[in-house]
Amino acid sequence: MTTQQYQVAVIGAGPAGLRAAITAAKAGLTTLLIDDQPAIGGQIYRGLVQNKAAAPAYLGNSYFAGIRLLETFSQFDGVYWSQSTVWQITSDHQIAITRDGRAELVDAEHIIIATGAIERPMPVDGWTLPGVMTVGGAQTLLKQAAVGAEHAVFVGTGPLLYLTAAQYIRAGLPVRAVLDTVGPKAWRAAATHAAMALMQPTMLAKGLSWLATIRRHTQYVAGVKALHISGDDAATAISYNTATGSRHTIDTEHVFLHQGVIPNINLTMATGLDHVWDRVNHCWRPVIDKTGRSSNPAIYIAGDGGGIAGGAAAELSGAVAADAIIRRVKPVGSSPLMVRLGQRLLRWQRGAARPFLDRLYHPDAAFRLPSSNDTIVCRCESVTKRDITAALGDAVTGPNQLKAFCRAGMGRCQGRSCGLIVQEMIANDRQQTMAETGYYRVRPPVKPVTLAELASLDGPWPG
Repeated sequence: MTTQQYQVAVIGAGPAGLRAAITAAKAGLTTLLIDDQPAIGGQIYRGLVQNKAAAPAYLGNSYFAGIRLLETFSQFDGVYWSQSTVWQITSDHQIAITRDGRAELVDAEHIIIATGAIERPMPVDGWTLPGVMTVGGAQTLLKQAAVGAEHAVFVGTGPLLYLTAAQYIRAGLPVRAVLDTVGPKAWRAAATHAAMALMQPTMLAKGLSWLATIRRHTQYVAGVKALHISGDDAATAISYNTATGSRHTIDTEHVFLHQGVIPNINLTMATGLDHVWDRVNHCWRPVIDKTGRSSNPAIYIAGDGGGIAGGAAAELSGAVAADAIIRRVKPVGSSPLMVRLGQRLLRWQRGAARPFLDRLYHPDAAFRLPSSNDTIVCRCESVTKRDITAALGDAVTGPNQLKAFCRAGMGRCQGRSCGLIVQEMIANDRQQTMAETGYYRVRPPVKPVTLAELASLDGPWPG
């Protein structure tokens, strides 16, 4: 079998992956960019290729700022594979990929993982009913197909919630209400970091602009508690408590949930890279240095997959990671001054407003864990809170043992939706920390692969 070889392979074509691939190829390194979507852009610039001509104003200036990056990529002097799924990275840096219905292997001297973030699960009562989806999914509809659900209720917290609600309003889609779960406790925790946040006034101004649009055009309720989405075969209403304790119900067929994003760690976990529990952001993240280099010196992580910092920081981190590799491969061609400036700017972007935002939008435990015994925790395997509680009574000691008792985490998503919920339920039951409890043992393939695709692999199984 002939295996294709590259000096750099970049996984993910969002802001971080695009900039990393462009930087590496421009320096003369043989570069491969792999992405599972039909077009470049990632979630942040999703649909930008097709939206560039019409440029609908409701998507905002920050979205169309990505055109510059896309135009730069048009001069990319490397190989780009779209609609290609990476399902394993081996110990000797072979990348297992499926594309066009076939599996193949790629050898890479260096790998940059830029798979971005995923939305944190929000297991409120009724979250699995038809008509309920994540805010990220609602935004994808708007970006890719210019469609959205009318009279939806946006629920949760975080910049993406406000941005998407404002985009729906500006697109002429009526929004029934925005229910914000941020309460006084979160504001007190964030207050000590407010001065640093003021050093990034443009970012704060964006958030205030989104909130102003929401307040002018729909009902906005802050500090909501005790959420419940009702309905038999589909969502029909959402109920909530206000800060004063009064109970309210809104009739709606569409509910969009969101409580922040977390690094997408399935590929990095399955590759055996070191991870650490992030107490502030309440999630796992890979251990990386200031250039993005992981515990495996040949593998770098760029963008939100290494820690949530937003689109601008993601793009810059891609350039920093690629330049670090360039300096290792051909040090004469690099610019140490530009590298240092890039690292300083990246640290500033991650350290100015970020601590304020992280504490303000820290998810409350009431929305991280299910309250009802009938609430489904593992959507893939239809495992409820009751099922998991029963397994804990059988002396389950960790997430991996729990799989054998109730199959939580054994579905197609490999714990992306339930991993943190299950981990915290076990930690609470055992009276131990989240770091002590640990996470699912994620194994390849990290994405579904058919037997026909595996059978097409010409050569030994990747090891």
